[in-house]
Amino acid sequence: MQESRSRKIKVGLAGLVVLGVGVAATSALWSDNVWFQGDVTSSTFNLEGSIDGTTWVESDDGTNIELTIPTVENLSPGTPVTKTVYVKNDTDSTNPANLAAPVVEVTSDSAELKNALTVTAAYADAGAAASLAPDAQVAIDVTYTLTIPAGSSAADNAALQGKTAEFTIQVTGTEVVTP
Repeated sequence: MQESRSRKIKVGLAGLVVLGVGVAATSALWSDNVWFQGDVTSSTFNLEGSIDGTTWVESDDGTNIELTIPTVENLSPGTPVTKTVYVKNDTDSTNPANLAAPVVEVTSDSAELKNALTVTAAYADAGAAASLAPDAQVAIDVTYTLTIPAGSSAADNAALQGKTAEFTIQVTGTEVVTP
Protein backbone atom coordinates (compact mmCIF):
# COMPACT_ATOMS: atom_id res chain seq x y z
CA MET A 1 0.00 0.00 0.00
CA GLN A 2 2.92 2.21 0.82
CA GLU A 3 4.46 1.38 -2.52
CA SER A 4 1.21 2.30 -4.27
CA ARG A 5 1.10 5.62 -2.50
CA SER A 6 4.71 6.33 -3.33
CA ARG A 7 4.06 5.47 -6.92
CA LYS A 8 1.10 7.89 -7.08
CA ILE A 9 3.25 10.66 -5.67
CA LYS A 10 5.95 9.97 -8.28
CA VAL A 11 3.42 10.03 -11.11
CA GLY A 12 1.93 13.26 -9.77
CA LEU A 13 5.35 14.88 -9.51
CA ALA A 14 6.22 13.75 -13.03
CA GLY A 15 3.01 15.33 -14.30
CA LEU A 16 3.82 18.58 -12.56
CA VAL A 17 7.31 18.56 -14.10
CA VAL A 18 5.84 18.10 -17.59
CA LEU A 19 3.31 20.86 -16.94
CA GLY A 20 6.01 23.18 -15.59
CA VAL A 21 8.23 22.60 -18.63
CA GLY A 22 5.26 23.31 -20.91
CA VAL A 23 4.47 26.56 -19.12
CA ALA A 24 8.13 27.59 -19.19
CA ALA A 25 8.38 26.80 -22.89
CA THR A 26 5.19 28.76 -23.62
CA SER A 27 6.28 31.80 -21.65
CA ALA A 28 9.61 31.80 -23.44
CA LEU A 29 7.91 32.50 -26.80
CA TRP A 30 7.77 36.02 -28.22
CA SER A 31 4.54 37.95 -27.99
CA ASP A 32 3.46 41.07 -29.81
CA ASN A 33 0.40 43.31 -30.23
CA VAL A 34 -1.22 45.17 -33.09
CA TRP A 35 -3.41 48.18 -32.30
CA PHE A 36 -5.77 50.07 -34.59
CA GLN A 37 -7.23 53.53 -34.18
CA GLY A 38 -9.73 55.35 -36.32
CA ASP A 39 -11.88 58.43 -36.38
CA VAL A 40 -15.56 58.83 -37.14
CA THR A 41 -17.35 61.89 -38.46
CA SER A 42 -21.13 61.82 -38.46
CA SER A 43 -23.15 63.05 -41.40
CA THR A 44 -25.02 66.35 -41.33
CA PHE A 45 -28.64 66.81 -42.32
CA ASN A 46 -30.80 69.92 -42.20
CA LEU A 47 -33.94 71.12 -43.98
CA GLU A 48 -34.77 74.79 -44.48
CA GLY A 49 -37.89 76.55 -45.71
CA SER A 50 -38.56 79.66 -47.75
CA ILE A 51 -41.57 81.73 -48.73
CA ASP A 52 -39.87 83.21 -51.81
CA GLY A 53 -37.27 80.59 -52.79
CA THR A 54 -34.32 82.86 -52.01
CA THR A 55 -34.32 83.58 -48.27
CA TRP A 56 -33.93 80.36 -46.27
CA VAL A 57 -34.98 79.89 -42.65
CA GLU A 58 -34.70 77.02 -40.23
CA SER A 59 -38.17 76.56 -38.85
CA ASP A 60 -38.02 73.18 -37.15
CA ASP A 61 -40.12 73.97 -34.09
CA GLY A 62 -43.87 73.52 -34.56
CA THR A 63 -44.60 75.74 -31.57
CA ASN A 64 -42.61 78.71 -32.88
CA ILE A 65 -43.11 78.72 -36.65
CA GLU A 66 -40.91 81.28 -38.39
CA LEU A 67 -42.28 80.92 -41.93
CA THR A 68 -45.62 82.62 -42.52
CA ILE A 69 -47.34 82.31 -45.87
CA PRO A 70 -49.02 85.60 -46.85
CA THR A 71 -52.70 85.68 -45.92
CA VAL A 72 -55.21 84.72 -48.57
CA GLU A 73 -57.88 87.39 -48.29
CA ASN A 74 -61.43 87.25 -49.59
CA LEU A 75 -61.40 83.56 -50.52
CA SER A 76 -64.64 82.82 -52.35
CA PRO A 77 -66.36 79.49 -52.93
CA GLY A 78 -65.28 77.68 -56.08
CA THR A 79 -62.23 79.90 -56.70
CA PRO A 80 -59.12 78.02 -55.55
CA VAL A 81 -56.01 80.02 -54.71
CA THR A 82 -52.51 78.54 -54.85
CA LYS A 83 -49.41 79.87 -53.11
CA THR A 84 -45.96 78.34 -53.51
CA VAL A 85 -43.42 77.77 -50.74
CA TYR A 86 -40.08 75.96 -50.86
CA VAL A 87 -38.08 73.34 -48.98
CA LYS A 88 -34.32 73.02 -49.35
CA ASN A 89 -31.82 70.40 -48.26
CA ASP A 90 -29.17 72.60 -46.61
CA THR A 91 -25.88 73.21 -48.41
CA ASP A 92 -24.00 71.59 -45.52
CA SER A 93 -26.08 68.40 -45.60
CA THR A 94 -24.00 65.34 -46.38
CA ASN A 95 -26.63 63.20 -48.11
CA PRO A 96 -29.85 63.58 -50.09
CA ALA A 97 -33.20 63.92 -48.31
CA ASN A 98 -36.32 61.86 -48.85
CA LEU A 99 -39.26 64.17 -48.13
CA ALA A 100 -42.53 62.71 -46.88
CA ALA A 101 -45.79 64.13 -48.16
CA PRO A 102 -46.55 67.47 -46.50
CA VAL A 103 -49.01 67.23 -43.61
CA VAL A 104 -51.60 70.02 -43.37
CA GLU A 105 -53.63 70.83 -40.28
CA VAL A 106 -56.43 73.43 -40.40
CA THR A 107 -57.82 75.10 -37.29
CA SER A 108 -60.63 77.63 -36.99
CA ASP A 109 -62.96 79.05 -34.39
CA SER A 110 -65.69 78.47 -36.98
CA ALA A 111 -66.63 74.81 -37.39
CA GLU A 112 -68.51 75.74 -40.57
CA LEU A 113 -65.41 77.30 -42.14
CA LYS A 114 -63.16 74.46 -41.00
CA ASN A 115 -65.50 71.96 -42.66
CA ALA A 116 -65.81 73.97 -45.89
CA LEU A 117 -62.13 74.90 -46.27
CA THR A 118 -59.67 72.51 -47.86
CA VAL A 119 -55.96 73.28 -47.79
CA THR A 120 -53.69 70.91 -49.69
CA ALA A 121 -49.94 70.90 -50.08
CA ALA A 122 -48.14 68.93 -52.77
CA TYR A 123 -44.65 68.95 -54.23
CA ALA A 124 -44.43 70.55 -57.65
CA ASP A 125 -41.89 67.82 -58.52
CA ALA A 126 -42.55 64.65 -56.53
CA GLY A 127 -39.43 63.02 -57.99
CA ALA A 128 -37.20 65.76 -56.58
CA ALA A 129 -38.79 65.33 -53.16
CA ALA A 130 -37.87 61.63 -53.16
CA SER A 131 -34.14 62.36 -53.38
CA LEU A 132 -33.44 66.03 -52.72
CA ALA A 133 -29.70 66.57 -53.09
CA PRO A 134 -27.74 68.84 -50.74
CA ASP A 135 -28.31 72.50 -51.73
CA ALA A 136 -31.31 71.53 -53.89
CA GLN A 137 -34.82 72.84 -53.37
CA VAL A 138 -38.32 71.75 -54.28
CA ALA A 139 -41.48 73.85 -54.54
CA ILE A 140 -44.62 73.03 -52.58
CA ASP A 141 -47.91 74.25 -54.03
CA VAL A 142 -50.36 75.14 -51.26
CA THR A 143 -53.93 75.31 -52.59
CA TYR A 144 -56.87 76.80 -50.68
CA THR A 145 -60.37 75.81 -51.75
CA LEU A 146 -63.63 76.92 -50.15
CA THR A 147 -66.52 74.63 -50.99
CA ILE A 148 -70.14 75.39 -50.19
CA PRO A 149 -71.78 72.11 -49.19
CA ALA A 150 -74.47 70.94 -51.62
CA GLY A 151 -77.96 71.79 -50.43
CA SER A 152 -76.78 74.36 -47.92
CA SER A 153 -79.11 77.20 -47.03
CA ALA A 154 -78.51 80.93 -47.28
CA ALA A 155 -78.02 80.95 -43.50
CA ASP A 156 -75.37 78.21 -43.81
CA ASN A 157 -73.59 80.23 -46.48
CA ALA A 158 -73.75 83.39 -44.36
CA ALA A 159 -72.15 81.48 -41.47
CA LEU A 160 -69.01 81.07 -43.62
CA GLN A 161 -68.61 84.74 -44.47
CA GLY A 162 -65.98 86.87 -42.75
CA LYS A 163 -64.51 83.95 -40.77
CA THR A 164 -60.83 83.14 -40.40
CA ALA A 165 -58.88 79.92 -40.25
CA GLU A 166 -55.26 79.07 -39.66
CA PHE A 167 -53.28 76.13 -40.95
CA THR A 168 -49.86 74.58 -40.50
CA ILE A 169 -47.85 72.54 -42.95
CA GLN A 170 -45.23 70.11 -41.73
CA VAL A 171 -42.60 68.70 -44.06
CA THR A 172 -40.55 65.83 -42.68
CA GLY A 173 -37.40 64.65 -44.38
CA THR A 174 -35.24 61.62 -43.81
CA GLU A 175 -31.59 61.47 -44.74
CA VAL A 176 -30.89 59.04 -47.59
CA VAL A 177 -27.62 57.32 -46.76
CA THR A 178 -25.53 56.55 -49.80
CA PRO A 179 -22.90 53.83 -49.40
